[in-house]
Amino acid sequence: MTVIRSMGVIGLACVLGAGTAHAQKPPTPQISDATRAKAAATNANPEALVLVDFQKRVNAYMAIHKAAAKDSLSIKETKNPGEIKAAQLALAAHIRAARANARPGDVLTPEIRNKFRRLMFPELTGTAGREVKAELEEDVHEKDEGTPKKVTYKVNAAYPEGNALPTTPTNILMSLPKLPEELEYRIVDRNLILRDVQANIIVDFITNATR
Repeated sequence: MTVIRSMGVIGLACVLGAGTAHAQKPPTPQISDATRAKAAATNANPEALVLVDFQKRVNAYMAIHKAAAKDSLSIKETKNPGEIKAAQLALAAHIRAARANARPGDVLTPEIRNKFRRLMFPELTGTAGREVKAELEEDVHEKDEGTPKKVTYKVNAAYPEGNALPTTPTNILMSLPKLPEELEYRIVDRNLILRDVQANIIVDFITNATR
């Protein structure tokens, strides 16, 4: 009887151990050697420097956006859809010209992407996390009319006209760095998009952000 009970305990421990092994683990911090060296030289937190770098990259993009806006048609409140579309296309064209050589990772570098995944991880795990993911899927289905167009995950690509723009849950937004009003985060197909609101273009993106 003692042997049987012992085997049962061992079996239960193995099952629990296997469950733990398959549990989702937070992304491992990936800080570049350059960031670590700068942190050591300035006695700064390397994690904080990653976010500082992100802010600098956002500021650099916004300088391009503002310069492009000066050379484009004014985007202002109007009830004329044609004027709104023309202004949007003009702004997007000027931004694309200024960022002709832009590549994925120019704003959301590998270490910034990893940092964002770590920031979002607590909001996407457990019961609350499952509810957030379900909310994102329901939001897409409710807003999409007909068959949605395929999103091209490419820097400077236009977000498909007519496609739903899923509402990013508040807890996710609060976990990520604040953006200027011209930019926004959107989660589409588990990918995080950094979108220029006025130009309707993808500035950069993170694949499998909510895996």
